[in-house]
Amino acid sequence: MAAYSVHADVKVILQIPDAITTFDDEIDGCITSGDALIDKLLEPYEVTVPGSVPQVIEDASTFFAAWLFRRRRDPVGAEAFYAEGRKFLDAYVSDEEDIGAFRVVSDE
Repeated sequence: MAAYSVHADVKVILQIPDAITTFDDEIDGCITSGDALIDKLLEPYEVTVPGSVPQVIEDASTFFAAWLFRRRRDPVGAEAFYAEGRKFLDAYVSDEEDIGAFRVVSDE
């Protein structure tokens, strides 16, 4: 499975200069965990992420990874990143549910 986001985007949110590579492996691990969280949060809605990752999922992945990274250092301050990730994920679920309401089902 390909990651839904990249560490360069997470570093922007965390305000870590791209030239500083000290945290790249840790951020990559946070992306992996954040993407697994996305998959689990989508399960109850019977929604999955397509091969071509939508922007809202990429954004959710980026914010969840930032949350996981920051909560190791500042658990209280990290919650803002989680809240942003949920907003993007909720928008994706809402869009998918709206699309599902207009699917035509054949009786054949």
